Amino acid sequence: MNRKNPPEDTPRVLFVTLGIWAIATVVAAMQGVFARLSLAELGALSIFAFVFVTATTYLDRGLRDYLATRSTRSYLTFLIEVDLGIVIGTMIALGLAQGRVAAALTSFPLAVVIVFALPVAAVAHLLLAQRLLRRRPVHALRSSPVVVR
Repeated sequence: MNRKNPPEDTPRVLFVTLGIWAIATVVAAMQGVFARLSLAELGALSIFAFVFVTATTYLDRGLRDYLATRSTRSYLTFLIEVDLGIVIGTMIALGLAQGRVAAALTSFPLAVVIVFALPVAAVAHLLLAQRLLRRRPVHALRSSPVVVR
C-alpha cells in the first residue's frame, strides 16, 4: 500500500507554535509564575528555551527547508522587530520596577523577554549569521570592468 504523508503547512505551524508560546509566557508572567523562580532558575529556563528552539530548527527538515526559502531581507526585518521589542520591553520593565532589577527580571514584561524573545532572537541571529557566512563573497574588482591604459 502506497502511503503518503499529509502535506505540512510549515508557516502556519510555526506561527501557531510561536503564538502559543508567547501567550503562555505572557499569562505566566502576569500570574506571577516567574516571580516564584530564582534568577538562576529563570536563566536556566531561558537557556533551555534557546537549546530547544535551536534543536528544533536544525533537526526538523520541514522547518529547515522553509527557512531556507526566506530571503535575507525577511531575516533582517524579523531581527530588527524582535530586537526592538526586547529593548522596549526592557526599558518598560526597568521603568516600572523603579530600580529594583531583580524584581524587574521576574515580572512582566521582562520575564517574557527573557523566556520568549531572547531565545527566539538568538536563534534568528544564528540563522542570519549562518546565511551570511554561506554567501559567496562579492569582489569589487571582479564586478567592475578593469580599465587598462
